[in-house]
Amino acid sequence: MKAKSLLRFTLRRTLARVLPMMMLAAFPLACAGPSPPSASRNPFIGTWATADNNSITIRQDTVIQTQPDGRTTALDPATCRGVFRFSYDTKSREALTDLISRQPGLRRNLSEMLVEPSYPVATLDCDRGDQTYVLLNDGELVAIYRDGDIGAIERLARR
Repeated sequence: MKAKSLLRFTLRRTLARVLPMMMLAAFPLACAGPSPPSASRNPFIGTWATADNNSITIRQDTVIQTQPDGRTTALDPATCRGVFRFSYDTKSREALTDLISRQPGLRRNLSEMLVEPSYPVATLDCDRGDQTYVLLNDGELVAIYRDGDIGAIERLARR
């Protein structure tokens, strides 16, 4: 009987020393949640160009526009007069074509490009206009530009 008591005592003493150390060692792991998607996994990140050699560079939190002559404009709160929002989402085909509902010809052209029921999008609100970048596939996207009721679309390819 004494041997069992000694064994229990030794086991309890060992657990009393080891268990707190194991809990402390595991604590950092408990605090680590899933990491946010990295920029390398964001399919929008990179430089996209039109046939006319206008290009945009999409970063995790902004867009940089580059004209063929090399002049660049980083769209941020300063260039957008304080009205600046940039986000990633998914939108339905219908929601995307509704962005240019007052221009039936343009809407039809966009409808022909968008054949899937929904698409990943990057949306930039800047001053009084907005830009929606629709990812068609790994190498192509469509930009929908709006300024009030006037819209334009542009097809871009990854550079």
